[in-house]
Amino acid sequence: MIKQLIKGSAIYGMAPFVPKLLTVLLLPILTKYLTSVDFGIIGTITSITLAVQAFQNLGLQAILSNYFYKCRCQYKIVWREIYGFLSLWMIAYALIQTILLYVFIPKEAEDNKWLIIILSNFSTVLFGPTSLIGHKYYQLNLKPSPVAVRIVLAGVTTILVYFLCVVYFGLGYLGAYVGSFAGTFLMNLSYWPLVNMRLGLSPVYSFKIKTIKHILKIGLPIIPHQYSGYLMNSTNVVAMNFYAKPQALIGHLTMSQQISGVFDGIINGINQMFSPMEYEYIRDNKPEEIRKLMLTYAIITYAMTFLYCLWSREAYQILISNDEIASTYKYSIFLVMALNYRPSYVYCCNYYIYHERTGKLLIITLVAGIISCLFYFLFIPVIGIYAALIGFYIGCLYQGYSGYHYSLYKQCALYKPCWWKFLSIQLLLTLVVYLLVDIGLVWKIPLTLGFLSLVFMYFILRVQRVCSHNLQVLRKG
Repeated sequence: MIKQLIKGSAIYGMAPFVPKLLTVLLLPILTKYLTSVDFGIIGTITSITLAVQAFQNLGLQAILSNYFYKCRCQYKIVWREIYGFLSLWMIAYALIQTILLYVFIPKEAEDNKWLIIILSNFSTVLFGPTSLIGHKYYQLNLKPSPVAVRIVLAGVTTILVYFLCVVYFGLGYLGAYVGSFAGTFLMNLSYWPLVNMRLGLSPVYSFKIKTIKHILKIGLPIIPHQYSGYLMNSTNVVAMNFYAKPQALIGHLTMSQQISGVFDGIINGINQMFSPMEYEYIRDNKPEEIRKLMLTYAIITYAMTFLYCLWSREAYQILISNDEIASTYKYSIFLVMALNYRPSYVYCCNYYIYHERTGKLLIITLVAGIISCLFYFLFIPVIGIYAALIGFYIGCLYQGYSGYHYSLYKQCALYKPCWWKFLSIQLLLTLVVYLLVDIGLVWKIPLTLGFLSLVFMYFILRVQRVCSHNLQVLRKG
């Protein structure tokens, strides 16, 4: 189980990590051609597109999982109906996104407004649902490699086109959107032969209204649940624009979000394996396997985020040529260490999705987003960019640990971890790394080696326990 989780997570995690690592390695060159204002424009437009992204699939990706596990003989029938319905919905979605972009694109990007709108909509409208179906099929069958190959190829395409547009053609911020279009189009198109030809999952446009009503009843509550991600990750940029903060300052925040996005992608890769495995263990009533699964997920996440933050100053000095941006390395600590909420959150919320009680997720995720959003708008005029960082961290804490207090979790959970221990570890590691980030190399190197030794020893002891248990079982047999 642990081997399967680590292997699959490594594939899912490394896939988005490869293009993001390439982006990071190219930062010394890119930051010579992109200003803080360019990064600010990218962050502002991204916050606009994310404002509607939660509505893209209408929460139906969770329904795909449920029918796959609970109706293995007939799931393709429902999948085809969902496919057809989403294909029609994409037209309305593109119209909504177009209106928002037209109204809110900043004045610094007015000259390229319509080009940005076309690049943002085209591939999503044509192949967005196809990509969703194909990705979900591989994920639920625990086949990460085909997904990983697509992510790597699309990601590398995005970065290389972005690099060429910025460095050789001097397109500035516009290069980000040309590159994103190229990568997204390649990714979405690549799933079409699998879904429509090999699996025979062509969209059904004459879908049953009764079926659509049922799945929307379950899926729509997931939209506010997903929208919390926008409230937490992007309304800080909206609030900074609202209070007319300089685009250069927004650029500093955008750079920190790009760095944390690398770790968010890796952690999301672990989720791609963790959730299907947890669903199986819930179905098969295996609490001990769930416990091992969650602890492994948590330790990997803690180790990864802590080590980056400890070395964030050196990382910024190496990777960023712009001295102004390089001096903001401490901003990324708040965003990266906040991600340690994810193992506790994903473990808990999978019960709500598995038992089709998605309405309960609103209490957890939407409230977390509202908390962050209110913090941004109340405190950005007072403490500036630090309000954007602290507000995100507070929202993550609520989202990560509030779900353990509700009745559905208490009734259904097979394994009940001490959530407050995970919360305490997250807070302690954040405080420690924020205080130690500026110490000299003579202290950082032994501290890093000591920390890695502790993590290594944990996994060694875990393997020994598993081997000992298996030996006892063999002897009894």
